[in-house]
Amino acid sequence: MVFLANSRTTRALAAVVIASALGLTACSSEEVDTSVESAVGLSVDAPRVTLQSSGTGTAEVLGYRDITEESDTVQQEIEVEVSEGFDQTLVQADAVDVAAPAGGEVQALTLPLSGSTLAAEDADPDNEERAATRDVELILGEPAITNLELTEDVRSAEGFTLGWRAEDNGEVSTVRVAAPVDATDTGRAIAEQALFKLLSLPIIFPEEELAPGAVWTVDSRVTGEATLLQTTTYTLASVDGDTVELDVEVQQRPALGALELDGQEGAEELTGQTLSVLNSNTTSEGSLTVDLTKPLPVDGSVAFTTRVIYGGADSDVRIVQDSTTALTFG
Repeated sequence: MVFLANSRTTRALAAVVIASALGLTACSSEEVDTSVESAVGLSVDAPRVTLQSSGTGTAEVLGYRDITEESDTVQQEIEVEVSEGFDQTLVQADAVDVAAPAGGEVQALTLPLSGSTLAAEDADPDNEERAATRDVELILGEPAITNLELTEDVRSAEGFTLGWRAEDNGEVSTVRVAAPVDATDTGRAIAEQALFKLLSLPIIFPEEELAPGAVWTVDSRVTGEATLLQTTTYTLASVDGDTVELDVEVQQRPALGALELDGQEGAEELTGQTLSVLNSNTTSEGSLTVDLTKPLPVDGSVAFTTRVIYGGADSDVRIVQDSTTALTFG
């Protein structure tokens, strides 16, 4: 897939928008390092994992085994590039191309991350926590962004902390975030959005034994400029000790079947109308290398663009929305 750098200024997003991206609800806070604010805990909607094929050959149950006993041990240091883009255009109905493009105009953020995993403490039902075996924490180093106008804001987010409680199979139940006290509002919003993208592509293994060729899906919901239901399909390419090779395909569709346009130049006739979803599809490609002793993939990339087309009953104008995301590890 081909991506173009986007130099337009990113709009600062409120924390409530970021939380809704994963179906999150605030549930707790705790004190952390004095250089960051108190952590805010957020519960995560449980995804649906469906095994479609168990594969052929030698099979085993796959799960993370990344727990250490030393709280100050850094298990993983990795750079992750998060690229995002959103475009909305007005097109005459007879000129619409329903196929999602292979890539789009994006803004890329490079995240140097240090990660570690400890055994999770008992769940606190008063804070809506679910049972978990693992407690993962990622600390952001000095990030970089392709939009140079935002460099100072983005660098102020160094030290941002993202953590989560999860099961051995990878299912996340609670997320916590803590921003540096000196981070700007813009820097904080950009860092939050990029870090939560790591969780919007959940690598969750089924409970059943898996052999090469196994296929399973993970259904979840993500929200950016538009709320989308997401189905991620994983195919097990190979297993070699702790190293798991996965092929990844992403399909997205609108969570809402309609929207209202509040007036836009060139589409005044649609103002106040309810526009229905006429078509949606996703172009994607990806493969990931997972080390089961580390919390994040160690190599690979996943990129996808979703095109959603809206239209009114009495109009020849169509609203075309393209949402592009790419994650590159290593």
